[in-house]
Amino acid sequence: MSNTISKQFAAQFEAMVDWVNGSLNSLSDEDLKMEITPGKNHGVWVLGHLIASDDDFSVFMGKGDLLFPDYYEMFGQGSKLQPVENYPPIPLLREQWKTTIEKNRKIYSKLQDEELNEPHGRMENPEKDFFKTKQRIIFYWQLHQMYHAGQLSIILSKVGKALY
Repeated sequence: MSNTISKQFAAQFEAMVDWVNGSLNSLSDEDLKMEITPGKNHGVWVLGHLIASDDDFSVFMGKGDLLFPDYYEMFGQGSKLQPVENYPPIPLLREQWKTTIEKNRKIYSKLQDEELNEPHGRMENPEKDFFKTKQRIIFYWQLHQMYHAGQLSIILSKVGKALY
């Protein structure tokens, strides 16, 4: 089987990783401390949130456990923004991002097209579940990650290091 759709999802994942990494590699640790707008997300939170959500991806796909289970409370949806000193050190977050990417790269490399319409790994109530299938998880996870990649691009612009 050719797995055409799964290969495309893997390629899109790599494009997202390239965009995020292009921004992260251009931002210093000090740059990541900058808020996007006053009182809103700063780069440290965005990086932690990218880790937490991509870590959670494996669970939704039914293909692994969380590497950083404590991060959901710190960086998950609805978490309260804290001063950067209250988060793990930025060099550690950068390494954990790489680890999370590698975990998901393996998931995408083994993904089969026939899996895409299966219920996702956290399905509890099919009637109320927005995502429903693994394919929809991929659609929305990648859109979500690109949204936050855009936030990193805003920080790049603010510090005068815009890539585009």
